[in-house]
Amino acid sequence: MNARQQAKKPRLRSLKAHPSKKSEGVRRTIAVDCDGVIAEYDGWKIVIHTTRGEQEVRAYLVHHGIPHDDINRNSDYRALGVKPVADVYWDDRAFFYSGDARRDISPIRRFRTWCGRK
Repeated sequence: MNARQQAKKPRLRSLKAHPSKKSEGVRRTIAVDCDGVIAEYDGWKIVIHTTRGEQEVRAYLVHHGIPHDDINRNSDYRALGVKPVADVYWDDRAFFYSGDARRDISPIRRFRTWCGRK
């Protein structure tokens, strides 16, 4: 997405957090896809999860005043893989798993990203 397309993106939205169900002293985590989803948060740790380079994304976030705690990692948790640990993953390319993979196949095949919908 070029700078002109970025400038046309909607204003940041506010997301109100629900009370945490985790043990006291441990922050809840939401991994946020950078392209197409960025929003303001209150009460959550914000981990930006993207395939873009950390330096490029950090510069964009700072330039636009977008709050964040980590990029492509969750410093509160150690993980063996590359996916940051989170309570919620919010992404414009995500599909909610229903519990029945066979039932999900058809809607997955019809799935369009948020920016790909008409």
